[in-house]
Amino acid sequence: MLVACQPFDSISEQLTFGNNNLRRVPILRKGAVGFLTNFFAFFQLLIKERVDFVHAHYVFPAATWGVIGKLLGASITVTSHGLDIQKDKAIGYGMRLNKIFALITWLTLKLIDVHVVVSKSMVKDAIDSGSNPSKIRVVYNGIDLKKIHSMKGTNILQQFGLTKEDLILLYLGRLHPKKCPADLIKALPKVAQAVPNAKLVFAGEGEERDNLEKLVLNLNISDKVIFTGFVSEDEKWDLLKNCDVFVLPSIIEGHPISLIEAMACGKPVLTTDSGPFPEIVKNGKTGILVPLHSPDRLAEEIINLAMDNEKRKAMGRKARKDVEERFDINRVADAYSKIFALTKKRS
Repeated sequence: MLVACQPFDSISEQLTFGNNNLRRVPILRKGAVGFLTNFFAFFQLLIKERVDFVHAHYVFPAATWGVIGKLLGASITVTSHGLDIQKDKAIGYGMRLNKIFALITWLTLKLIDVHVVVSKSMVKDAIDSGSNPSKIRVVYNGIDLKKIHSMKGTNILQQFGLTKEDLILLYLGRLHPKKCPADLIKALPKVAQAVPNAKLVFAGEGEERDNLEKLVLNLNISDKVIFTGFVSEDEKWDLLKNCDVFVLPSIIEGHPISLIEAMACGKPVLTTDSGPFPEIVKNGKTGILVPLHSPDRLAEEIINLAMDNEKRKAMGRKARKDVEERFDINRVADAYSKIFALTKKRS
């Protein structure tokens, strides 16, 4: 049996491998009391069931619970998605900024069997966190391509007054400093001058929303920017299918699912040349990479794409094909199956 120790709902898709012997362990309670409650619940499950593998997502708390399985003969694989091992002091991002969490992470990584990271750019973060280089494997995130066509249509475009005549620029994700949404807003006045029908849609919530709304007012572009707030799964896919360009100007990421979802919908993507993005985006072919904090370059590239409909379509077709070849969820499942098989042989 494989037990998948899953503290965050957002990565549940990563665990659905069609394995009848897969058991998920979601988080039950938060806080210190919750940590202990979850630990004992997980320990009881390990004793009750015959567990061969524990697959934890995020080092803390999931893998920290999972290491108890070592005492019962199970192998432990942990997948890091970013927050657990990456850090950026300037924007206050990363669990390892807390010294206690950093120590727990270091100790946990010394005890697990395999440490999976979702991009090559995260390997250094893994080593800095205490991971043994010999234990590190890179497995990109993937998506279920069939799911795109199974979603129901919504009225989200009509709800926000968007039409086919608009050039829709889409930002989809948490409104967080690490994703630099303000850079996109700063680029918009220049875009609006050249492309009057351009509309910028922010789909998602986060701590930066108030600051972003103030910036929009200061730049006098309220008629060009839409904040949808949280969107449902169906609404998300409607926006992805109907946007013209997907933009994500992040400082730091693990392997953003939203980016490959946009590519899977046949959309050109515009992002930065840092972190995992050069691994995901083939510059000039499936999308465009720009330097960090470069609103002028963002504006220039958006305008170039807006003026060339055929270029956008060709880039989108190549993006879709690239997702099929590299980021299909079945490829992710195969990669993990090989990891579990290898750890079984070693044990």
